[in-house]
Amino acid sequence: MTETAYITDHVPFPARETDSHKNDYGKAGIIAGCRGMAGAGEMSTRACLRSGAGLVTIACADCLVEVYETKLTEAMVKPLPDKDGHISSAALREVLGFVRDKDCVLFGPGIGRSPDIAEILSGVLENYTGRLVIDADGLYALRGLKHLLRQTKATVLITPHVGEMSGLTGLTTSQIKENLTETASGFAEEYGIWVLLKDHVSAVASPDGNVRLNTAGNPGMARGGSGDVLAGVCTGFLCRFSDPADAASEAALICGIAGDLAAEIFGVESMLPTDTISLIGAAISEPTAKHIKHK
Repeated sequence: MTETAYITDHVPFPARETDSHKNDYGKAGIIAGCRGMAGAGEMSTRACLRSGAGLVTIACADCLVEVYETKLTEAMVKPLPDKDGHISSAALREVLGFVRDKDCVLFGPGIGRSPDIAEILSGVLENYTGRLVIDADGLYALRGLKHLLRQTKATVLITPHVGEMSGLTGLTTSQIKENLTETASGFAEEYGIWVLLKDHVSAVASPDGNVRLNTAGNPGMARGGSGDVLAGVCTGFLCRFSDPADAASEAALICGIAGDLAAEIFGVESMLPTDTISLIGAAISEPTAKHIKHK
């Protein structure tokens, strides 16, 4: 029987042991960015770094390598063959080599909507066996590849907002908003994946249909880039938490709390997604009570 519950407290965060090294905390790979949308990959990577992953590498179109090497001090950068400013389908073999040793891979932020992207995502779904987060333009590519979700050996989490979910389901945004829980749980059950469906309340659904609802956050987060941050946090947490539902629900909560802290400092009109990234650490240790909205 499907159960729905509100997220009211943190999932206990895995301890970092004294006798440990970076490989103990997961290798994250991020496949993102195209000319004109490099910021999405940067924000996702920074958010992943702040979320505890031991080693983070962004794979991007060759034309963006200098951008990311300049902006991302703590991450490594993997260049991929490009075409017209985006990753080319000729990069597929390199992409599959890139993901092979990654504990979690994020596919999609700012990656563009070229047919090449769908070809690469298809190859990842057919070959990758780790944890896979699909977001943003990756979800656009997924529209014609949903059948692969039933066949993939990867553990898949998708992170759509209601517009992207409309593209995946054929439902209107109004229908989704009115049936947020049912839409998330139905898609998760149908395809055997985890779904983090984003709205003013976010729904985290598991393949068994159970749903956790997050109410932390505020209207200042309704701006471009917030989803890229959340996707990066999900990726980092999937490197750290054993249960994908725990990783996704804690990611939603942490981003909501970080957003609330940013609103206190900068105000809802002026806060930026990059402000929430800088507050992820504070959000992890912040009590939840004052961030849980009326249910």
